[in-house]
Amino acid sequence: MSDSRLSALRSELSSTFHDARVRQMVALGRRARTDPEAQGLLDALARGDASERRLALAAQFTRRDGGAVLRALSDESFRVRTLAFELVSLACDDVQALEALRMAHGMRREQSLLRELVKRRRHAVIDAYLDGLAEHGDAATFADAVPLASAEGLRRHLARALERPSHRFWERLARYAPAVLGEVLIEQVRAVTGEADRVTRYLVDRHLARLAEQVPDTAETLLALMLARGIPADVGALRWLVRVRPARTVALLRQHPGVALPHLLFEKAVGLLDAEALTWVIQRDPTVLGSAKDVLEQVTEPLRRTLTEAWSAAVDASPGWGTELIAQLQDPAVREHVFQRWSAAVRNRDGVISLSHLERLPVDLREREARRHLHEVVALGTRAEARFVYARLLPWEEALGELRGALGHPDAGMRGVALGSLLALPGLRPEETAWVAPALALVLARKNEQDPVRGTMLQALAEWPRRMWRAEHTESLGRILRDALDAADLSQMTAQAAERLLVRAFGVDPTWGAAWLGTLLKERGSLQDARLGLRLNDEEVRRAAPQLLSLAKVWAERERGWNLLQLAQSLGTRAALVPGLSEWLVSVRDLTPNPWLTVELSHWLSKEDRPRFEATLAGALRRWRDRGWDDEVVALAQREPRDVPLHRELVAELERVALRLGKPSANALWLLRSRACADFDRMLPTLLKRDESAIAIPVVRDYLHRRRQDLLGPFLAAPVITGQFATGATHWILPFDSGFFRWTAEQNRMYSRALSKLCEDPERDTPTLLLAVTRLAALDWAPMDALQAMADDKRPAVQERALRVLARCDQGQGVPTLLKCLEDGRARIAIYGLRRAFNGMPPARVLALLADVPLSKVTVAKEVVRLVGELRSEAAYARLLELDALPLHRDVRIALLRALWDHLDREPTWAVFEHAVTGEDAIMASRVGDIPADRLTEALDARLCALLAKVLARPEPDARITLLQRAAWLQVKDRERVFLSACGARLVSPFNDEVRAAMEALVYRSDEHDLPLMARMLEAVVEDRRALTVALESLLQPRERLRPVPLSMVRLLAEEVLTKDPRLATLRVRCAVSALEPGEFASHLNAMGQAGWLHADALMAAQVAVAQLPLESLRAVGARLRTSSIPEVRRVAVQCLVLDAREGRGWTPERLETLAALQRDESPLVSGAAQFVFPPRELVKTPRGV
Repeated sequence: MSDSRLSALRSELSSTFHDARVRQMVALGRRARTDPEAQGLLDALARGDASERRLALAAQFTRRDGGAVLRALSDESFRVRTLAFELVSLACDDVQALEALRMAHGMRREQSLLRELVKRRRHAVIDAYLDGLAEHGDAATFADAVPLASAEGLRRHLARALERPSHRFWERLARYAPAVLGEVLIEQVRAVTGEADRVTRYLVDRHLARLAEQVPDTAETLLALMLARGIPADVGALRWLVRVRPARTVALLRQHPGVALPHLLFEKAVGLLDAEALTWVIQRDPTVLGSAKDVLEQVTEPLRRTLTEAWSAAVDASPGWGTELIAQLQDPAVREHVFQRWSAAVRNRDGVISLSHLERLPVDLREREARRHLHEVVALGTRAEARFVYARLLPWEEALGELRGALGHPDAGMRGVALGSLLALPGLRPEETAWVAPALALVLARKNEQDPVRGTMLQALAEWPRRMWRAEHTESLGRILRDALDAADLSQMTAQAAERLLVRAFGVDPTWGAAWLGTLLKERGSLQDARLGLRLNDEEVRRAAPQLLSLAKVWAERERGWNLLQLAQSLGTRAALVPGLSEWLVSVRDLTPNPWLTVELSHWLSKEDRPRFEATLAGALRRWRDRGWDDEVVALAQREPRDVPLHRELVAELERVALRLGKPSANALWLLRSRACADFDRMLPTLLKRDESAIAIPVVRDYLHRRRQDLLGPFLAAPVITGQFATGATHWILPFDSGFFRWTAEQNRMYSRALSKLCEDPERDTPTLLLAVTRLAALDWAPMDALQAMADDKRPAVQERALRVLARCDQGQGVPTLLKCLEDGRARIAIYGLRRAFNGMPPARVLALLADVPLSKVTVAKEVVRLVGELRSEAAYARLLELDALPLHRDVRIALLRALWDHLDREPTWAVFEHAVTGEDAIMASRVGDIPADRLTEALDARLCALLAKVLARPEPDARITLLQRAAWLQVKDRERVFLSACGARLVSPFNDEVRAAMEALVYRSDEHDLPLMARMLEAVVEDRRALTVALESLLQPRERLRPVPLSMVRLLAEEVLTKDPRLATLRVRCAVSALEPGEFASHLNAMGQAGWLHADALMAAQVAVAQLPLESLRAVGARLRTSSIPEVRRVAVQCLVLDAREGRGWTPERLETLAALQRDESPLVSGAAQFVFPPRELVKTPRGV
């Protein structure tokens, strides 16, 4: 290799931009495989400055020299080292990659390298790395890497990883080896007979949904285990299993009938269920299938019969669900029974059913309900307008008779209601064709009605199905439309209804419809329906084309461009079925003086008639150019579809707009950059040559910085800029903040000199100075002498900023200066910069540099301890123990505790923690609770639990509360229950927050073996009523959400702990309703009544409590309570009845009979309450209250 060839290469590289330099080096790397001269050039560059070394390293993308990459890992340049780590997985063989991984481990950056190795399936390297960690006993991050190994490596190291699993281990296992995760969780759940420990439960809750998605067999097994033990099902996992295996999921759920089914669980799997599964779901809870209408559309005819039979057999459970199924019932007796249950259920408190429900019924039942609403519903007796709407459900003559009086009512509003209801009737019964003629005659007879009434009539006609209209109706419809157009008070709303009516009847006679559509558009002057093209079919538009085109011609000649545009937009894609319409649009666009109309018309042509748009664009753009419509050019380009390249004429016009450097030029340049990048790149030299101040435009400046660094040279030395965007009076320093590695070394130096000169200006404002200092540190290939000198600057702000950014120097140039600053008052700032400066430095070198740092200042000492704690070496750990022996400030000791987290497997570490817990400083003791518990063996877990228990035993509440509030989620297994006992001891605290946190910890951390311990804890807190109340607030939840162990705790309270004092009856009732089955709860209430415990407050609590019972159980519970001899118990039965009869279930004859019996109860407590329960008045057959 000759020096001239190297010089020529350097010259070529410095004269072009970054991307071209990288491409050139990649090509050189490819040649270097076989060409010694090319290899020599790479070697020479690798011995150059940092920028050349990085370029030489880029050649390894094709050269693949692992040795060169491995050497670059120790380069002094951070940029070079970063690129080298990215290349390891690509260029290094297994031996070299393993060495790189070991180096990364020492630098604490192995995680990113591991991810790169996984991406390239270099599992052999990861296996060897794990073998090495296992051999040397390095357990700090061992488990993190195990899920990334090969299948064989994972099996080999899994047991060791499970000894000290971390959060990252579980997350990676779920991602890379879900089957293995499932096996581990199943094994851990099966290892116990009841609930698993808190950690296992957390893992199952977190990962079960993902397991259901990726390994459904394993997830199903795990879910079955949990359901068999009474643990609530994970909703996400259930939904995934239903999606992939609905039949098997139903079979699993059938084995556990007490499991709560999530909302709409089977909505997307209805078609995959067989008859047996569908029957079970219907009988259990049909609402999880979705609406009955949707279900009918998804199932086959045989399954429709199954669906109907299943719902009718279980209609009492969900009577309001299957409205559409009533029509499927064939047996008259069954149909009547189901209808009666349905009618009672969907009524509101006044006995009224909404029209939307009734319109879905069969005709005969619809008519029955209409008559009931018109004649029997007492609440509608004084509300005529609400009552008359139900007449639309009757036959025509009967409805006319019901509404005859209202049709002549003097109030227009009342007439409108009556007419709207009557005219809606034929639309609801399209098979009754004889009703159309009298309906149209009724409208014609009321041609002089007020506009609101006319609008109501037209709207009612427009709601009719299209299939109802016949050719013989066109004459009447034409007269109706003519009458509407002739009315002087015709409003826009009524005109819209008329147009909609015409469109609905258009298909009867497209020629007639087209003529009337033209008339409407002509006389009203605009189109009312913005989506006309969607309302008409192709044939109807073709028939209307002559009239539409004639109207378009008139509008175009009269310069009504917006109306024409509205017509075209409403037709949408069907505008192509109107030959000649586009020509008129082009004509208006090319003549209108309105710039925004021309943009809208052009955009419509671009969207709906692309060939004509492209053919006429050049002429339109020339006209825009002549008129100076530059903003409109930009607006049109912005609205062009992203997936279609910009038209060449439009690109050329954008370039002209950009080169004019007017107001819209910046937007034009941005569009060229994003939509025509090659053209943007090509025009940049011309733009800057025409006006160098264009560099001020952000899109230009940023593009030069990122893509065309070869054009930046004239602007980096803070020149005086002249042009449209500059005055020529000042020097410009361009505002770049990062990405300087793309520049050449000379460009870095030029910009550095400009920034240094700015910082020397004594008149410069402080924010600008600080920004310049920050940018100096970001220059990768520039010398840092000026920045280092600023560490001694007399300006405090400049000095502090320089100290804070010195560590960012790419090649560590700021480290000597920072170390020197540690000896004086600048240490408090300099110490924080060393962390970044030490990144990638060998641990031994870092420890040596820190050894000489004075620890007299607390800030410095804390950061030194943190840095030492992050070093993975024996010497660093020894240094931490030496520091522990020194008299350190509290903040430094807290930092020392944190630094020892990576050494939890060493005995001296626990001595330090023990001293912190038992010391006098409560804040220090509370910090022990921050120790990560997810990397501990069982022995270490026990030690940590003992320490945590000691923290909770301290007298300072502040030290306890922080730990208690996190206790429920700490990943300690606490085999000996030391920590759990300590949490329970805080239930008797005088602090409500502490009691609440302690109970939450007990709820989440306990298992079935802890129940005796729980009993003792709960009995201890009974005497403190305030603490007991606070604790129960955290414990009590709806029964279906309680895990087995908390459920047992609540049952223990209801049946034992709270049974010794009648004054605790209110709490006992609340516990009983959560813990007991509905039947047991009824018996429990009766027993409390027999014992005289249902005093006023307890009775009120019981009435509130029954609202938590399942709806299907209210009837049986009420029946059991009504048989009690205790009036207070029977009073609760009244509340059960009220809840059972609420909307959605209704007042059935059985419930009315029950209410009547309660109203006759001998106890005023019961009968008095029952007589103030009011079903709809028409259902009450006898007077009450006497």
